[in-house]
Amino acid sequence: MKEKLSNIFIEISRNGLEGYITLICKDTNLSFDYDEVISIVKEKIKFGLKSSIIKDIIDNKIYNERVCIAEGIPPVEEKDGYIKYYFDENKKVIPKLKKDGTVDYRDLDLVNNVNKGDVLAEIILPFGGKNGRSVTGENIPYKKGRVPSFKYGKNIKKTDNGLYLVSTGRGQVKLVNGRLTVSNVLEISSVDNSTGNIEFNGSVKVKENVINGFQLKAEGDIEIFGVVEGANIESLGDILIRKGVQGYNIGKISSKGNVVAKFIENSFISCRRDLTAEAIMHSEVICNGTVNAIGKKGLLVGGICRARKEIRAKTIGSRMATSTVLEVGVEPENKIKYEKLEEEVFTIRKNLNKIEKSLNVLENALKFNESEEKKKLYVKLKKVEKTLKTNLDKSNKELKLIKNEINNVSRGRIKVEGIIYPGVKIVIGDSVMFIRDEMSNCTFYEDEGEIKIGPY
Repeated sequence: MKEKLSNIFIEISRNGLEGYITLICKDTNLSFDYDEVISIVKEKIKFGLKSSIIKDIIDNKIYNERVCIAEGIPPVEEKDGYIKYYFDENKKVIPKLKKDGTVDYRDLDLVNNVNKGDVLAEIILPFGGKNGRSVTGENIPYKKGRVPSFKYGKNIKKTDNGLYLVSTGRGQVKLVNGRLTVSNVLEISSVDNSTGNIEFNGSVKVKENVINGFQLKAEGDIEIFGVVEGANIESLGDILIRKGVQGYNIGKISSKGNVVAKFIENSFISCRRDLTAEAIMHSEVICNGTVNAIGKKGLLVGGICRARKEIRAKTIGSRMATSTVLEVGVEPENKIKYEKLEEEVFTIRKNLNKIEKSLNVLENALKFNESEEKKKLYVKLKKVEKTLKTNLDKSNKELKLIKNEINNVSRGRIKVEGIIYPGVKIVIGDSVMFIRDEMSNCTFYEDEGEIKIGPY
């Protein structure tokens, strides 16, 4: 845009951010009046005027030349909004370097666990925009930034203001192609160096195996389609192992629900409900429900098997008289606690006996020589004696309580569909029986303090 005022041309750029002046004069001996020029310019240019440049043009008689005499303020574009995630959406499987220089391939922290009510994502609105101003004094609006939108699936809701995504359940949060989901079932191919140890607050499905030395913990059910080899498996729900467990005497399976496996060998098993397998071999089992050895084998041999209700099997023990211990009729935890307390009481009494003998020796010695050193030792031993007696009294009271609980619970049963071999020890409550001859199709139960044998 150009405007001619006498022999003064004022020009405004198309975007309104620059103002120009051209003084038209063919005779360089002539001069312009500064006040007059400024007055004319200000009629058009209202902002960003550089008066000093106009003075310089007039003083130096810069005629017939286009000169910038005003600059506006350009607008600042608003930055696009974005989505902020409250979890590691780019989690990388990187082994950790230990202090000793070795590499830990187990604790890879692969899973993003979330709980109900957790904030998963937030829309950060566009920001930073600022209006500009033209040399004619008008506002120049800034360009608005882009407002992003959420893409999300199950177990997620948007807050009323539309700016947050919140989990409506527990599980694993995932971001796939910009879409957010929370799944309460984690599906993985295996638990090994590629995944590291797994800890998940939902259910877990493992398509293949759980390898020796790794851990799998879940708050839901666990289903493993392959085998478990020397690993630790923990679940607050049920555990299903389709191809069995080889614990190598280090593997542990712990469930607050049921445990089902094709076979269990050289393992430590703990479950709050029932345990079912085709074969349980050389393992330590603690079960608050019923232990079932089912199928053609229905084998239970070696190790210790404790069950609150019943133990059922087709074959118990072996022709080789393999040492096998079966206990039913009490809560396994109480039984184990009772045994530990018995050991504690035995140790305390043993130590107390030693202290009492030492005190007797010191008492006799002090009759003839009351040295300060012997007096201090005597006082010290008396304090130890008092502490031991207090601990003994406490342990005896606990033993009595657990003993009453054991006596008051209903007695369990051991049912043998096929053969039970010599070498098997049966414990029902406080009663004990050793199997010395082969028997078949029978049931063992307790009656009036004795273990009796009835038909299957």
